[in-house]
Amino acid sequence: MEEIRKNRHRIRDVFLALIGILLFAGFIHRDFPLLIIAIAGITGAGITIGYSIRNISIPQALGIDKLNRRILVYSLPAVLLGIILGVLTRHRFERSLFPEGLSRVALVAPLVGAVEELVFRGYMQGLMRPLGRSFSIVFAALAHTGYKVLVILSLSGPLQFDYSFLVYWTIAGGLLFGILRELSGSTFPPVIAHAVFDILLYGGMAAAPLWVWS
Repeated sequence: MEEIRKNRHRIRDVFLALIGILLFAGFIHRDFPLLIIAIAGITGAGITIGYSIRNISIPQALGIDKLNRRILVYSLPAVLLGIILGVLTRHRFERSLFPEGLSRVALVAPLVGAVEELVFRGYMQGLMRPLGRSFSIVFAALAHTGYKVLVILSLSGPLQFDYSFLVYWTIAGGLLFGILRELSGSTFPPVIAHAVFDILLYGGMAAAPLWVWS
């Protein structure tokens, strides 16, 4: 309880930012005027994040303020983790284990994954760390999972989707990415792992996934 009291401002800022992000996810695929909620949500999240890190640099707040040997060492396991998760996911959806080629989606998808890692593993996990490293890892994984689920649920049209797989897999990946963040002391390794995963999963697609880009 003492740690919660001492870090109440951090907790408040993270939850306010998360609420804004979830509003964005839940309404981003809606028509006007509900789309305004998504815009207001992401705007509010951006303002909250900016305010909460006003006394530190942006790279430090996102966990990308340094590059050292330790981070480079953990980059290799990050690449391997991304490959393993990508291959297992493709197998789950009965696709070839590796894409036959890389389309334009392969250039854009990793950028989306990188932004997610900077927000959830960088900003949120970093700010919640004083409450315990394990807690911060779990919190970031659950927050990221909630975001993913709401993005898909916000689609107006019917979509056949295995939500249980999405939840379990996103939590599992989030926990592994969060552990990478703590072991390496940087958000760079989870960014790398997520980018490799997205390249393998989406890189061979002719068009970007509907739930992300529509």
